[in-house]
Amino acid sequence: MQHLNTLSQLVNAASSVIELARSSQIYSFYVSAEVTCYVHVAGGEVRIARHNAPMVEIASQVQVPLGWRVAAEQDAAGGYFVALRRALLGNLANASFLVTVPLDAHLVLKLEGARLALENVNGVLELSPQTANLSIIPK
Repeated sequence: MQHLNTLSQLVNAASSVIELARSSQIYSFYVSAEVTCYVHVAGGEVRIARHNAPMVEIASQVQVPLGWRVAAEQDAAGGYFVALRRALLGNLANASFLVTVPLDAHLVLKLEGARLALENVNGVLELSPQTANLSIIPK
């Protein structure tokens, strides 16, 4: 029975450590029509989705939060979100970001070593092999 109690204590301690190593946050910006949203992410995964609401929403799930520098701002021109890995701890850290923007929003992505997923996209997607620039041309 003592071994079972010790095992239970170890499991509880491990789950507490895991929770300390994760961080979830949602950044929301209420915006006007035809806003620009600038997203700069170095590492991790970025998912882009669109919706009808006049709001930019960025849901972040970060593992090893000390390995990331995250900032979000808003002004009259739009919303800005930056998530960069720190030099040492960043190699151990991983993150995913779900960026949801209005249908009429202009989206500027600067990605460095990130995975990109696009949801509910209409248009032509162009990837230039020389500069690795990505542009989406609407229908």
